[in-house]
Amino acid sequence: MTAIYSEGPDGWQLITPQGFPNERTLQELVAQAPDLLPLSGNPRVVVLGREVLIGSGYVDVLAIEATGEPVLIEVKLHNNAESRRAVVAQVLSYAAGLHGMTVDEFEGNVLAKCLAGRSLVDRIRDVAQAEAADAEDLRRNVHDTLQTGAFRLVLVLDQAPPDLVRLVGYLEAVSAQDLVIDLITVSSYDINGQRVVVPQRVQPEIPSPVEYSRQEDGASPRSQAGGFAYGLEPFRERVAAAPAEHQISLSKLVTWAERVRQAHLAEIGTYFGKRGEAVLLPRLLPESAGLTSLYCWPDGRPAIQLWRSVFERRAPLSIAAVTDAAGTEIGQGNMVQTFDDRLLEALFQAYQEAAETAG
Repeated sequence: MTAIYSEGPDGWQLITPQGFPNERTLQELVAQAPDLLPLSGNPRVVVLGREVLIGSGYVDVLAIEATGEPVLIEVKLHNNAESRRAVVAQVLSYAAGLHGMTVDEFEGNVLAKCLAGRSLVDRIRDVAQAEAADAEDLRRNVHDTLQTGAFRLVLVLDQAPPDLVRLVGYLEAVSAQDLVIDLITVSSYDINGQRVVVPQRVQPEIPSPVEYSRQEDGASPRSQAGGFAYGLEPFRERVAAAPAEHQISLSKLVTWAERVRQAHLAEIGTYFGKRGEAVLLPRLLPESAGLTSLYCWPDGRPAIQLWRSVFERRAPLSIAAVTDAAGTEIGQGNMVQTFDDRLLEALFQAYQEAAETAG
């Protein structure tokens, strides 16, 4: 467990974790902010629902990766006897309940209440936006993962007992499929009246001298996922290598993103898609979704992608101005291939409105 110290009149003092009052509090934290979890591979995760019925039990949090692989999350406190072995049996039973389903069965039998009439693909694209795979790839990846059972299983606790760590390590070592098991601890502190949480991924030691590696050559849908990096610099580097004819437009996107970051209106990240595109993601907090995504295609062409559902939630008053400046209606992921300073200014104002609604 990470030690946190605070400097006071008597020197540095260790801050004691406050813990969580109950499992529901920790479960709510995970469901509301899944990006806090340091999952292996750093996937973009979309929460579909809490207390979702699978078979004869209810999984604490059901989510899915932006590329279409289901994620089963179980939350336990260390003082719960189930936090040792039973929690593993629980999450494996939920995985077994999904194994072999079709996409239609997954949507209709498991996710009907969570989706409320929408499709699973629409739900993923609404949250993951530019990080989501194409609709056809999403359905194929969901289908393939349901058939193979190669899900991501996530165990979240405030403390991880040693025997649980060993058990997770053993399961990872002997897994015949591309099964991913993440063991996460989340410590909670009260620092000057403000709650601070420290999530950590526990890496078990594989109980074998053999070095195991996961298959990379197209056997798993997860291997097709793009990479994500925090910050603006990775996108800036891609822009620097773009053809001269696109440099002015791309530089305007970089300058705009820098302005948004300096104004603390969004969290900036860069996503690299499987088609070779670099996508700048100005994400609004706390939902970690953006009003727009900014593209640099492999040939250097710039583009601006607009997300209507986020505008409607966070910046509805800016829709008219952005629509007018873009010369097109704001759709759910539609692309604007040509743009000017007026559109960038309208988008900046939209992010300002979104920041005010969050406050």
